[in-house]
Amino acid sequence: MPPYSGDEPNYFDENEYDWARDIAAQKEQIKKELLAILKERDGKLIPYYSDAVSTDGSQWATLGFKTWGIDVPFNLNKAPSIKNILDKYPQILSASFNILKAGADLSRHSGDTNAIFRCHLGIDIPGELPEIGFEVNGEQKSWKEGEILIFLDAKEHLGWNHTNGDRLIFLFDVLREEFLEHEFEICINVRSFLLLQWLGGKIKGFLSAPKFIHRIVFWCFKFILILIHPYQSKRGVIIKHD
Repeated sequence: MPPYSGDEPNYFDENEYDWARDIAAQKEQIKKELLAILKERDGKLIPYYSDAVSTDGSQWATLGFKTWGIDVPFNLNKAPSIKNILDKYPQILSASFNILKAGADLSRHSGDTNAIFRCHLGIDIPGELPEIGFEVNGEQKSWKEGEILIFLDAKEHLGWNHTNGDRLIFLFDVLREEFLEHEFEICINVRSFLLLQWLGGKIKGFLSAPKFIHRIVFWCFKFILILIHPYQSKRGVIIKHD
């Protein structure tokens, strides 16, 4: 698939969006909840499922609170301020706690849709450029504690942490206003693509299979997700994210 070639800027100013200013204003409570969760879990989150971004699954770890429109109740119940934020802003489709380990390098990659702003609220940032940073289309920035780095996930991006400390962020995806009426279709499609990638990591040779096989499996996943959506929209995820 060719790289996304939209003409949007690489980064967006958090001060331009009411939801961003509001969330940034709650940074201390969000940080308190996330660090409490990390302590409860002995400093361990869930390794990212795909080696397309990092061949060492321990380098990038996450804990989900919402995944493409579906809540993760077990984790949300431990983070009341995050739950309140997600209730207040239903256009936030996904939210998670993310760790980039000391010494980590994430490969250049891109997301599955141009319909969202991907947002990184800095929780614990152990340095700045050039030792640690983020890059979108060749433009580099430092994460900053208490500030939100906003970019278009569809554009190619990468990150690195060459410090001696772990980088912690609260990551969330906000549906862009011009795509609001397509929310259901976007969420189902992205979740189907993610399942396809997950399957590729589980079955050797699947990703190199003929494209028509991928399309068939994608549509099977999509059909199943549509069937179970009424249940998940009320009760949350079926598979545990803890």
